[in-house]
Amino acid sequence: MRRLALILVFALCATFAQAQDAGDPVALITDIYKTYTADTASPGYSHVYSKRLQALVDSDSQDAPDGDGGKIDWDVFVNGNDWQVSKLAITLVSKSAKQAQVRARFFNFKEQQDQLFDLVVEDGRWVIDDVRATQMGNRWTMSKILARAPDAFPDEKK
Repeated sequence: MRRLALILVFALCATFAQAQDAGDPVALITDIYKTYTADTASPGYSHVYSKRLQALVDSDSQDAPDGDGGKIDWDVFVNGNDWQVSKLAITLVSKSAKQAQVRARFFNFKEQQDQLFDLVVEDGRWVIDDVRATQMGNRWTMSKILARAPDAFPDEKK
């Protein structure tokens, strides 16, 4: 089940981002969440991660034993393996010429989620450079998990 969820995450990521407006970082995140909230599939896109984050994803996949999905065995966009997304609100937190931060707040089933996306412009379009879950009790940072940083899950007791 974990492997299937991870494959789904990476398959979804591999099918996003070409048609999004290079001037609007919210468009990328909105398009990604259409997959979780719409009755019909969203348009196909590709390459949603920055080169830096994609390198971490690739390294983690290569380091994982056969049959294992690596360090992230859940869908980072919904913070779970299954989803029933409701009350979705996507907002721009900050934006400069080359960096932006977008927040997605929603309920996955009955659990409130708060995701922050750090975006950068690469090759003339917005891509995700990091993902953070910020709700108390379940905080994590995608790049830190993939890099095996000790503070990847700040709410865990050591």
